[in-house]
Amino acid sequence: MTEILEGAQRGLLTRSLFGQFLTVHLENPLNGTYKSLINIIRDLAATADSQQPRCGLLVGFSPELWGEWNNRSIPISDKILNGTIQCMNTHGDVFLYLKTHDQKTAEQLLEEPKRRLDGLAKDIDCVVLGKRHDSRIIGGRYHDGITNPNDTISLQEDILINGDYKGSSFAFTQRFVFDWEAITSNTSDSQNVIVGRRPDGSILSQHATRGHVHRANVRDSNGDQRKLLRQALPFGRVSHHAAREEGNMFVALCNDQQRFEDILQNLLGTRKDDPADQLMQMVSGVGGSYWYVPAAKELGVSPAKASDDLYEHPHWKVSSPNGYLFYNHQDYLHAMSEGRYSEGDAPSPRLLSLIARSFSHWHDGWVHNKICPRLPHLAGSEDKRKEMEAISIPTRKAMADFETLNYLLSAPDSKFAQEFDLLRSYPKELIVGVVPDFTYGRGKEVMPYLSKDEEVSFWLKKQLNEFSSMGHIIPDLDHLVRKGLGNMITDLEKRLDKDGSHATFYSASITSLKGVQGYLRNWATIADNSAAQAREHNEADDADNMADVSDRLRRLVDQPPQSFQDAVQLVYSFHCCLHLVGELTSIGRLDQILWPFLEKHPIPTDRAQEIVDCLFVKISDNAFIDRSSIHDYITCGTGSINGGFANFSQGGGLNQWGQQVTLGGYKAADGEPQDGSNPVTMLFLKSARRLPVNAPSLSLRVNKFTPADVIKEAAKALLSGGAQPVLFNDDKICKGLLDSGVRKDHVKVEQARDYAADGCFEPMPAGATEFAFINVMPLLALEQTINEGATYGAAGSNHLRGLKTSFRSPLAQSIKSFEELQKIFLEQLRWLTLQSYDYILDHYGNLADVCPSPLLSTVIDGCIDKGRDLTDGGARIHMIAPLFPGVANTIDSLYAIWKLVYDDDSAFTTLEELLLCLINDWGFGMIEPYQDLMLAASEAEQNADRYKELRTAALALPKWATGAADPMLKKIGAEFIDSIVEISKSIIREPHPLLAPKLETIRNKYGPDFDFVVTVGTGTFEGYTGVGAACGASADGRRKGTPVASDTSPAPTPQDLPPQPTFRNIYGVMKSYRQDALEYGIADAAEVDLNIPEDFPLEDLRHFIKDYAAGWVGGNLVTLTCIDLKTLQAASKDPEKYGLVRVRMGGWSEFYPTSFPEHQEHHQRRLFVVPGRPDDKGYEIQNDDF
Repeated sequence: MTEILEGAQRGLLTRSLFGQFLTVHLENPLNGTYKSLINIIRDLAATADSQQPRCGLLVGFSPELWGEWNNRSIPISDKILNGTIQCMNTHGDVFLYLKTHDQKTAEQLLEEPKRRLDGLAKDIDCVVLGKRHDSRIIGGRYHDGITNPNDTISLQEDILINGDYKGSSFAFTQRFVFDWEAITSNTSDSQNVIVGRRPDGSILSQHATRGHVHRANVRDSNGDQRKLLRQALPFGRVSHHAAREEGNMFVALCNDQQRFEDILQNLLGTRKDDPADQLMQMVSGVGGSYWYVPAAKELGVSPAKASDDLYEHPHWKVSSPNGYLFYNHQDYLHAMSEGRYSEGDAPSPRLLSLIARSFSHWHDGWVHNKICPRLPHLAGSEDKRKEMEAISIPTRKAMADFETLNYLLSAPDSKFAQEFDLLRSYPKELIVGVVPDFTYGRGKEVMPYLSKDEEVSFWLKKQLNEFSSMGHIIPDLDHLVRKGLGNMITDLEKRLDKDGSHATFYSASITSLKGVQGYLRNWATIADNSAAQAREHNEADDADNMADVSDRLRRLVDQPPQSFQDAVQLVYSFHCCLHLVGELTSIGRLDQILWPFLEKHPIPTDRAQEIVDCLFVKISDNAFIDRSSIHDYITCGTGSINGGFANFSQGGGLNQWGQQVTLGGYKAADGEPQDGSNPVTMLFLKSARRLPVNAPSLSLRVNKFTPADVIKEAAKALLSGGAQPVLFNDDKICKGLLDSGVRKDHVKVEQARDYAADGCFEPMPAGATEFAFINVMPLLALEQTINEGATYGAAGSNHLRGLKTSFRSPLAQSIKSFEELQKIFLEQLRWLTLQSYDYILDHYGNLADVCPSPLLSTVIDGCIDKGRDLTDGGARIHMIAPLFPGVANTIDSLYAIWKLVYDDDSAFTTLEELLLCLINDWGFGMIEPYQDLMLAASEAEQNADRYKELRTAALALPKWATGAADPMLKKIGAEFIDSIVEISKSIIREPHPLLAPKLETIRNKYGPDFDFVVTVGTGTFEGYTGVGAACGASADGRRKGTPVASDTSPAPTPQDLPPQPTFRNIYGVMKSYRQDALEYGIADAAEVDLNIPEDFPLEDLRHFIKDYAAGWVGGNLVTLTCIDLKTLQAASKDPEKYGLVRVRMGGWSEFYPTSFPEHQEHHQRRLFVVPGRPDDKGYEIQNDDF
């Protein structure tokens, strides 16, 4: 791994703190000078090596001179350097850069070499250099060198030259003098913008395109920023002021000399007298040049030693003490490449190289805002759009898919693919392709195909368009890898010949699959190009690898995969194609899909691990980190999850592709259950532990048969952060799915056992299910209960008591008992549930007329046999999920109403006063007409104080699912869960009179056997802020418009109060979820999102997972984010330094710094759980059989 690095001069890696920089012009460079000069250099280098602390000497030569001395041609481009007035090319024959730990040592070590050099040189320019001890520059404001690569991988790929002269490099030097008058004329904030960083080292998002960090970021043809190793040091003082250095001796190294010219061009811009980089306006270059820095062997000096000489900048040297969780990519790469990983199984050099490129690509998001261009209309021109109406919409959609996949977003010569960075390829990749950064939060671009009249018509009727496909389900990729594209097309062609009644569907499916074939051919060409480039750089192994990739892609065009790598490539390519055409789907049970290939054609475990690691890197390659420069692609119609359009919460889904992978669990077979965990399961878990990415999002299905090694590896992966994997309890989810059909045995045992997580976490039979969900808001039902059928979040001078949304319930003062209140509440909830079903049934099948899914339909069981598109009832299973977000807040609010209003022992107010209190947001938002502003202000203050007093009482009450033992709280919680399950199922199993005709109409269209599966849910996913924004203040103490609890989790502490983490016994918390209606009735999965501290012991976590898998612990889905509050708070302040910190959003994992502040505040207030032991028979630890 270190061969190239250990070919470099030892002084190249020495940290620059003090020293001297000598630029030497030789008297007679070609007349016997070489040997004498080399002897001086070797002696000085040896002396520097012998010092304690060690010093270092870096030496560079005029490329032309070194070439003449060594019979080589070393071409240099210096057009930009010679053509600018901001820098000066003063040339030189050799430079000696001596780095020491203090000035005195530099003077002593150079005394004799300078005397010897005097005999050879006609001129020696010496600059005395030195940093402050805190390494700050420009008047002590800024950290220097924090962007330097400090790991073996980055140094070898970006800084050092490979080949015959391993470890050599190029250098650019320039002596810059500061214009302090210009610098100090700017405010502190302006100086930060000009530099691009704050004094604490944190990066500023580069909206100011003339900032230095932005201008210095230059990307290559692959869309990557290749690094420089900067080893600059300040020199001199202005008027003897310690805070005013005279300037900076800039020294930078890289392995491609043209990179210096490209960066210099970007800094300077097109106007010689007005540099584009504002920092360049405040400095003047007075001397320097381009240089060749020979390898240690060429020069005859000591080579670098990675174990001794690599230096990690203290700014990045922060990570969790648990040994698994890394905070930033600089420290991660340094640790992994230098053998500091606690588990000892760091990713291979290939993988570290590839993930380093991904990290760089992510980081470029701070300075470059990449936007996908709008794709052209299928018609080609506006005047031809009307003519498209003669072609069926399914056919047009398939034609658009073909054009997108075969050319627009994959062809090597497509400007769209080039502009959107969809052609990135690296010779070391084992798996190739690019997933577009289309996400649920930001939206997507697709090729339009509707006429203008159709566009208006569908907007008026349904608010749908070409962007309305949602994906969000699980394709049958097992069918794909078993059959292969060629056989799938052949099968469709046979069906087309036999069944003319479904010709449009079969033809559209064939056209879409041919688009996938075109995509594979294009990527084979891209691989060929990468192979050719690798050969040009004498990288034979990489060239052979790309040739192998190209051959594989061409085989997969028509043939089914044979090897493990074949199967992984086809799965990934098809996944890319689905996302490219706007179908943001999950991936499914990959360990079950891939294991037969590894079992039949075994390869070494290390090689299989590399392939899976490569898949992880590819899936996560387009992560987005700078929320301030997002582009919103969503249209009126994008992403319909239930046949209609509604604006949903976007800000929490910036990096949510829906790229879920499900592992483990029972095999998809009837009879006695058998766990399906296999060696591929372990490969994926190890990738999750060792690769700090947010996608794929892993779900692990566990049961009483789950192997011990899988449980232990899962525990280690969880300690690496990001809640990877989330844990499904197989027995509970499978039973819930079996019982979810409207009619008995609708869902077969083998289907239930074959569930996987969809785009978020909803479990559904993989590859056979269409899915629709809709929110039923229990907090709004409670508002309607106490506010005469109106929600009071909008109460005030406009809507008076609020939005009138349901039947008029009794006046608050006339509700005499808690039982009466509960009855009214459940009736309000029933109305909202009925309304939700009515909406879904009214809109069922809408997408078929507007935005069908011909490509996705080819991998959904049932569609091909029926000859029906997924959007037209083609799937085998039709799933509806009524979701009840805000469970914990609703239960806590009901309990608070009982305690504060109706309990004889604790009543503190009346329901009427509590309603006024909530309308006025606990006294923080006193509004008309509930407060007469014409009266004295003191009255409003008195009322507000009273309301705040009530809030204090509400906040002090026990909260649901925190381990609280209050029997009434448990009773209220259990009754509420029972009720939402009963209401959801009864309304459709015994159809309400208003729903029965609509169900009958659907059955008449799709066949008498058509029926729905109902999986009740509680998911907020990442929308806990959006759900809360729609709700007024709630009786549990929550403020108006603030987030609700995520999913089925305990409510977080209030957003307006400082975060004060609450730590609870993990077993005590999960005991709250021991209830049949919750564990089995909420078959859409009742996700519980908890935080565990970073020092949570591995053995305790292993024990907990084992107990949970065995069913001794409550709940059917739990997520554990390993993080400390102080880490989250530090990440909020310095997002770059903590860029790898990941948290569970409620349906997937996100990089915490990318999240908007309201999400960050929410995560800081989530419940923390700590190790504990069971305390009753239901929680006894069994004999440990690990």
